[in-house]
Amino acid sequence: MKKSRFNDATLMVNVENQIAVGNNDAIEATVIHQICAYRKKDGSIETDVDYVDIHSVKFLGMPIEEGYAEYRDFLTKMTDLGVNAEELINEACVGVITVKDVNQVTGMFSNSQITL
Repeated sequence: MKKSRFNDATLMVNVENQIAVGNNDAIEATVIHQICAYRKKDGSIETDVDYVDIHSVKFLGMPIEEGYAEYRDFLTKMTDLGVNAEELINEACVGVITVKDVNQVTGMFSNSQITL
C-alpha cells in the first residue's frame, strides 16, 4: 500500500470588500482578494495577497449581468465613453486588504493544528 507524505501546507482565505469608484461613486462592486499563508523552510510564516475576482457590479445603481463576457462588455462600453473603469477598480483595490486582515490570516494559520 502506498503511503502519502505531506510536506507542505497552505491556507488560502478569500476576502470580499465593497468598492465604489468614479464620479459620484457611479460604479459599485464586490472585489475578492485571496490571502495565502504558508510556512517557509526556515519555519516562518509568509503571506501573499492577490486580487482574484469581481462580482455584483453596478453602474449608476443598475446591476451588470454576472459573467466574464458581460463584465468585459461593460468595461468596453465604459472605455468607449472615455472612462477607464478597469484602472479605477484596480486603483480602488490598492490597500483594501489591510495589515490587520493579513495578520488575522497569519494567526489562523499559525494557530492551526497542522503538523507535517
